[in-house]
Amino acid sequence: MVGAKIGWKLVQTAFSVAVGIAASKAVSTAWKLGSGGKPPKKGQGGYVEVAAWAAASAAAAAVATVFAERQAASYYLKSTGHAPPGWEQDSTTRIGLVKSIDKD
Repeated sequence: MVGAKIGWKLVQTAFSVAVGIAASKAVSTAWKLGSGGKPPKKGQGGYVEVAAWAAASAAAAAVATVFAERQAASYYLKSTGHAPPGWEQDSTTRIGLVKSIDKD
């Protein structure tokens, strides 16, 4: 079981890094197209601009995290034939997996 947990963490990390980079580039590009300028960094810009950038970045990060985790779990299932640690197979969902709920 230790090997499965390590394998799952490696798959999950690889997907998270790749999707995180893509999400960061996408939100920066969208900001440039929408505002005509670069995103605020290092305290530059007004409060509204900084707050809007923070909200857009946080939303992109949250969506990317969920997307990466689900895609990694789906890949793990297809690769190994069983659900990753902390997940259960469920045919009622699109990816066929749901996170396990600990009953401790």
